[in-house]
Order: sequence, then C-alpha cells, then structure tokens
Amino acid sequence: MKTPEISKSYTHLFCLIIVNLILAFYFTLRKYKLTFLLYLILFFLLGVMRYLSFTFIADDNIKNYDNQEVTLTGIICQMPKIRQDSAGIYHLTYVVDTKSIKQKEEKTTTGKVYLYQKQKNLDNLAKINDTISATGTIRLIQNYHNPNLIDRELSAQEEGIYATFSIGKQNLKILNTSDKFSLQEFCYQIEQSFLQSMYQTMPENDANMIFAMLFGGYNIEKDILEAYSITGIIHILSVSGSHISLISLFLLSLGKFLHLPRFFNLILLLILIIFYTILCGASVPVMRASIMGLLSIIALYLEEKSTAQHLLSIIALILLLFNPLLLFNISFQLSFASTAGLVYLMPILRSKLNKLKLPSLLIDNLALTMSAQIFAFPIIIWYFTSLSLSSLLANLIIIPLLEILIILGLIAFILGFIFPFITKILFIFASLILSISNEATFLLTKIPFASIYVPPLDFPAILIYYSLIFITLNIKIRKYLYLLLQKYKFITYICSISLIIFSCYFMIKPSPLQIHFIDVGQGDACLIITPHQHSILIDTGGSINSDFDIGSYVDLPYLHHYGINKLDYLILSHADADHSGGASSILQKIPVNHLIITDEDKDLYAKILKLPLNNPLLAKAIVAKENTAFNLEDIHFQFLQNDEKENLKSSNDSSNVLKLTYHNFSVLFTGDLPQTQEKYLLNKNIASTILKVAHHGSKTSSSQEFLEHVRPQLAIISVGKYNSFGHPSKEVLDRLNNLPTKILRTDEKGAIIIYTDGYNFSFKTFLN
Repeated sequence: MKTPEISKSYTHLFCLIIVNLILAFYFTLRKYKLTFLLYLILFFLLGVMRYLSFTFIADDNIKNYDNQEVTLTGIICQMPKIRQDSAGIYHLTYVVDTKSIKQKEEKTTTGKVYLYQKQKNLDNLAKINDTISATGTIRLIQNYHNPNLIDRELSAQEEGIYATFSIGKQNLKILNTSDKFSLQEFCYQIEQSFLQSMYQTMPENDANMIFAMLFGGYNIEKDILEAYSITGIIHILSVSGSHISLISLFLLSLGKFLHLPRFFNLILLLILIIFYTILCGASVPVMRASIMGLLSIIALYLEEKSTAQHLLSIIALILLLFNPLLLFNISFQLSFASTAGLVYLMPILRSKLNKLKLPSLLIDNLALTMSAQIFAFPIIIWYFTSLSLSSLLANLIIIPLLEILIILGLIAFILGFIFPFITKILFIFASLILSISNEATFLLTKIPFASIYVPPLDFPAILIYYSLIFITLNIKIRKYLYLLLQKYKFITYICSISLIIFSCYFMIKPSPLQIHFIDVGQGDACLIITPHQHSILIDTGGSINSDFDIGSYVDLPYLHHYGINKLDYLILSHADADHSGGASSILQKIPVNHLIITDEDKDLYAKILKLPLNNPLLAKAIVAKENTAFNLEDIHFQFLQNDEKENLKSSNDSSNVLKLTYHNFSVLFTGDLPQTQEKYLLNKNIASTILKVAHHGSKTSSSQEFLEHVRPQLAIISVGKYNSFGHPSKEVLDRLNNLPTKILRTDEKGAIIIYTDGYNFSFKTFLN
C-alpha cells in the first residue's frame, strides 16, 4: 500500500504530465520550433513516475523482514549456480520467488531472494518451478559502500531480487516438484552436456573459459581475468553486445556468400539471435546485450546514419522507461556508450582511416575499437581508473582469434548433436587458439604502459567531455557556436579569463589533510592523504572465513580512485585477518616504501601476507615500539605502546596504537586494543579530536575511563552489517553517548572522509 507521501507525489506528477501534454499538443499544432523541449520534459516526468513506481517497496515485500529468522516458502525461478571450495563443499545459489513466510503466523510475501546453501554432494538439487521451503535469516543484499564500486544491490533489484537467505547446511525441503516443461532448465541441461563433452577433449580451465565466452559465467582463473582486464578486452569473456555483433556479422556474411535474399537473411538472423539469447539463459543482461548487438549491426548496415542514431535513442529511452535503474547499471552504460560510438563516430573514423590505404579489415578493427573506447572512456575510468594502451593491439591481434574461437565453439555446439567426432576436432582447434590468445595477452600486459592510471572524471567533467564530442560531430552546432562567439567576443574573453583564474586558484589552493575510513565490512582500513599527496594506509580489512580478496576488490580500487599508486607507509595494527587480510594483494600490486607491524611472531605475518619468512620486505619491516615516531610534512605520527610483553595474551593485546597530530587536530587509531591494555595509555597524551573506536565497538574495549581521557568530538566505528559478534555493543554506544561525541559507523554511512586544515574539520559520508 502506498504511503500518503508517495500518493501525493504521484498526484503532482500526473497533473504536471497532463499539463505538459496539453501544451505540447498545442505547440505542435502551432508549429513552434522549441516544441521538442516540452516533449523532453514530458519524457523526464514519465521517467520520474516510472522510477518512483519501480523503487517503491510494498508492505508485503520480503525486504521488510530484514534480519529476521523465518521459514520461507517460494518457487525456484533460476537454475542454481554451483561452486566447489577447496574443502570439497558445494556452495549453491538459488533465486527464489517468495510466496509466504512463517514466524508466529504465516504471511504472504512478494519479491525474490538469493538462497545460499552448502552441501557435501549434489544430490537432491531443486529445479526450476519447484516449490521449496527452508528456514533461515533474511538479510538485505550487501555492498561495500565506497566510490566507483559496482552496486550489487541495484543490479539485483533490477531483476526483482531484494534480499539474501542463507540456510547453511540445513535441508532445503522440496514441497512440490513441478512437471511443467522449463525452457531454461532444458537449455541448462544442454549447456551442461556440452560442457562435459568439452572436459573430455580439452583441459578443464580451457573448457571453462570457452564455455564462459559462449554462454556466460566467470569460472576463469584469476590471472587470466586480470590479463584480459589490463588489455581492455575482458568483455569478450562473457556474453555481451560484441558477441551478438560477431554472430550477426558472421551470419550476414554467410548469407551473402550463399546469395540468400536480404530480407530472408535478416529474418534468419533474428530467429538465431533469439535462440542464442534463450540458450544463454535469457537473463536481463543477455537480452540487453542482444538488443544492443543487433542495433550495432543495423546501424552499420543502414544507409541513413541519422536513422541509426534515432533508433539508438528510441531503444535506450524504451529500456529506461521499462527499467529506470538501468541508468545506474555499468553493463547498460558501457553497452550504450560503445554502441553510440559505433553509430556516431565509427563512420567518420573509417572514412578518415581509408585515406591511409590500409587493408579494410584493419581499418574496420581500428575504427571500431577507437570509436567504442572514445565514447566509453569516462565510464571506463570511473569504474576502473585505468586506460589500456595495449587495447588497440589486443583488438587487432587477440580479438580476431577469439572471434574465430567463438564461431568454432558455436559450430561445434550445433554439430555436436549430429557429428560428435567433428565436434571433438573443433574442440582441439579451439583449445589451441585459446592457448595462443592467452599467451599473446600475457605478453601484451608486459609491454611498457600496457595500462595507465587515469583519475576518474567528476560529473561536470563528464558532461563537458560528451558536450565536446557532440559539438565536434555536429556541423550545424559548430557553426552556430562559432557565430555566437564572434558576436559576443568581449563576453567570451571575460569568461575565458575567469575560467583560467578559477582553475589556477584551485590548483594553488592548499589541500586539506584527508582521512578516509574505508568500508571493508567487518574490519578496519584507513587511508591518510597528506596535503602534498603522501599516503599512509592503516590496516586493510579482510575476511576471516572467506577466500574473497578484499585487497584486490575493495582496497586497491579505492586507492586508485583517489590517485594513490604507491604508499609511503603501510601500517598493520596487528596480524588478525580482518585488519591485515588485504595486505598481500596491496604489496604485490603497488610499491610500499615502509611496512610497520607489531612485535608478534613473524610467522603470523608471513602467513597473512603470503610471503616466505626470508622475504626482504618482511625482514625490513619496522616493528613499532614505545615512542616509535615519524613525520610527513607537518603531520606527526607517534606510536603509544605497552612494551610489557608478559601481559600480552592475544593478538588484540599487541595492537598498535597510533596518534596522528596535525597542528590542533589529532586522531587516535586503536586497532583491536582491549580494556586490559587501555589502562597503560591513561598516563599518556591520548586526548584526540577523533577516535577510531577499538575492536569495531566490542564491549571488551573502550572503557568509560579510557573514553573520558580521549574525549573525542567524533568517534568512528568500522564495522560490518550483520556481523556475528554483535558489534558495536550497546554498552560502548552508551559510553560514547555519555560524552559530547558524534558517532559515525561504516555499516550505516559507508566510507567516511574527514577533511582538516589542522584547526577545523569537516566530514562527508558515501551514503549521504
């Protein structure tokens, strides 16, 4: 049921739409030149109304039962995703369309959930359309709330999935087995049969990679994924618009070779693309890729370029009206930008490159790669903060090989039903081509500047970038602006000078000290950026019982987003995984001048950093002692330790305590320091402007006496939502609330950034 506020918004929007529609109709009859603006406003209002309806959460939505233990009944609507860990346990992920939940009483529900289950074997798997029941806890889909990360919550909501439901090793009860024919299950069984035949003919890793390229999925080795990412061709490893374009081009070329009528060829193409889309699961991303891929082909074959441009705009608007959340989807953003590059820029680049008298295949590849990269540039660097200079070579050398491989794979798939022997021969060729492609990709990653760091553009810069492209491509606009500048020369000069002065001011303006508390879930990670861009990372976060690499997937993207490509200091408060688990990837990927650790057994650090004991970096690591200190610019860093080792009973007891002082501003970093060790600091100068609360707000830390000595204006608690420890504890929150202290938590606010000139400070949070 809609709230009064939502209903009121709908009423206002509906009235505005009616008024706008009447005005648009009237101005259309009068043939006013600016009537198109009213239609743009009308579309915008329709989009807002659609967005409100799409994001509205009904009272019976499963999302409203967050963090509650329930018995859930629902229908399986996707084939399970299966992963086997190193211990041989199978991890299953189902998508369940919920129908009801039961606590004290049974209630109907709407919305889908990811259902997670662990099994020792693959017996009794639920199938599509089976009605199931299970007991577990409903939890919202979690994302690390830091800039430039792909939003898993929005991506799931796009498919109507609102929460997760973990049942661990408990039994999944199948209440009703469906006898209905399921096209998705039928296609899944065919795919799995095809994969098994691949396993019999080629190495497992090769089979997984080729299968991923043909039908989607990322069961691919990490180093290969990284190499393809560096060379800018990672899109070829999953079903995308480029796949559909490739298949379409192949079928159209085959039709021409066989002298098939053009109309018949296009109809056949449409049927085969629909079949391929269904075979790949007909998921929202795959269907979107099919639409964009077909559009690319139509755009290339249309004689009127303006028709292709209009077609692109119409399809984009229809997709956004159908699902406004696509606007925030990286897949849609990249697909649309790349297709726009093909439609708008590729014909121009191709005509320019034709003057070089190069082979037509080379010209087409160059034009395609450059046009797609130019249009997708701001999006690529926003999410990945790097530009692949090896991408051009990869597209010229590797992509053609992989295109042949994909066509061979699809031919093998079709022939497998009739000529199994020929299929095996094609598999051998495909495996050989893949080996050559992988080796070539690894070689390209080693060339100088294979991938360069590019700072992400903010929204105004992105707007200027695309405006300049639009002006460059539109002759009429260029002429109009030129005449306008000639007419108002004086105003142009004033604006130009003002812009230069404004830019110079921001270039020479003193930068503040920045302290970033990164959202790493249940862990600690803090990045310090000095006014002159020196950088210190205190802890890295990490998962205790998971193989998720937080260093690669959270810390490094965060560092790159803020232009950090090396660290002056990496300080580890202690050797626990939730503080040091991401350090290994950081040490492998970027230079670290100094590593500071605690006086714990080096074996612990060798294990957590994945380094041999004789590694030079570990041997040179600085062990923080009482009054160990260093300076960076005007910022003083001092360790406040308890060196009475006989009192230390755990890794938490050994936690480094670091105080940062910058003029009148200070921050106290306490690691996981327990109350038993806090008493040794009470006779030291621990009063600080900001306190990083110890041990994620555990009741075993942050005694009232200690907090009264620190007396912070702001307390930061780095903690993960739904953590099993109950952090932060009510006792610690009450103690902080007894002081004039503001509390900020990463589970509620995401990344927290403090800005200070050493006298005053301000902060901003990601979720604001």
